[in-house]
Amino acid sequence: MSKKNDDNDITFFGAQSGIKFNKKDNHIGHPDVEQWLDSEKLGFKPTSQQEKFKQLAYRMAKRRRFFRNEWFEATREKNYKGTVINERTWNRWCKESEHFKMWFYEDFPYVKEVSEEEFSMMDAQYWTGVRDAMTEGEEWAYRQYAKTRFDSAAAKKDQADSESLIELRTYFNAGGGDAWSSKPGEA
Repeated sequence: MSKKNDDNDITFFGAQSGIKFNKKDNHIGHPDVEQWLDSEKLGFKPTSQQEKFKQLAYRMAKRRRFFRNEWFEATREKNYKGTVINERTWNRWCKESEHFKMWFYEDFPYVKEVSEEEFSMMDAQYWTGVRDAMTEGEEWAYRQYAKTRFDSAAAKKDQADSESLIELRTYFNAGGGDAWSSKPGEA
């Protein structure tokens, strides 16, 4: 059974049982839900320019173009039917209504933040790729490994906080190193 038929069945049986559906999107008509589905009930009504920009940005996001500056540049192209949008316009829209971003991103793919598990999987993929390139003798992979492993802030912190360095710093800060120096006139 296709999704279209499923929706029709739900609408038919819902009507038979007295359930009210939103005509716009066939969601069950419930006041607590409706406020989140209808941008006008949020107290926000998008302008025609905002609608056009959202459509452009959504199409670009579907093609993996996620940065706003790419969307802004696309508004300068001939085939875009709206006005040119820039960071200043975007910031004004965000300040004018706290619900603008909610409305703007509601249908976008990949809007949720990347989870720790997803970062872990990407890290594993990164290290696997670097390792495989090193195995194949790729010089760039060795440089990248050294840069990531030894030049990163975490690596510097690990080196600075190593147990032996802490012990040496404690020794010299407590004046223990003075015994190694000769007093003036003794030499």
